[in-house]
Amino acid sequence: MGKIVALVLLVLGASIAVAACGGTQEGADIAGNTSLTAPRAPVRPGRTDPRKSCDAQGINATQLGTGACTADGVRYVVANYGGIVKLRKLGVAIISVGVAPGYDNNRGGVAPQRDAFLRIKLQVQNRDKVPHRFGFGQTMLGVAENNYLESIRVERRTHPESLANAGTMGPGETLQGDVVFDITESDYQQLQRKGRFFIWDFGGHASPQFSRRTGQLGQIRLYAVEGAAQQQQQQRR
Repeated sequence: MGKIVALVLLVLGASIAVAACGGTQEGADIAGNTSLTAPRAPVRPGRTDPRKSCDAQGINATQLGTGACTADGVRYVVANYGGIVKLRKLGVAIISVGVAPGYDNNRGGVAPQRDAFLRIKLQVQNRDKVPHRFGFGQTMLGVAENNYLESIRVERRTHPESLANAGTMGPGETLQGDVVFDITESDYQQLQRKGRFFIWDFGGHASPQFSRRTGQLGQIRLYAVEGAAQQQQQQRR
């Protein structure tokens, strides 16, 4: 198992540049297995209505539409990898995705409880009129039926690049930093086919249970690159 994990980490570390939504918590069926490349300039989506259903507006895993919508009472803002999620108070884009077998600092090494750490580098902008700080545990990773909350212990103690360690953002200010997840080797293999990345607005805290009280929820498809998704939508028309 160790050799398999090491090989998977090597391949992922060399090729992953990932991106998430079925419009539902489970993510529905994935439409194809897109080979991911570096993020492209985001495509401006057509006008969407946050009160209308995700499926009715083509914001699902088949049509790969982007924008604001509602599914099962939850209000989503959806983007493909390479695009930007704009919630009321923040804007988020994924810059890169990588893996790490563990972390080491002056306090000693930290090994994953599962197989390895997934490190997602984000760029976040404060869209509000007052200062905000990106909080620990403000994001979640979904792969198929599994949901992963952030490895907050690692982010706090051994990963200074954590976004939550980056400090306060003034109005309009943009910061970059990582969020870290401890996930299995089998889910690494599915990341580019069934991966979804969830973001809560400032002041929110991630939870696998979504409800009408969740508030506005951002989602980035880790299985669809922005440019490729637009081309796929045009071919279906």
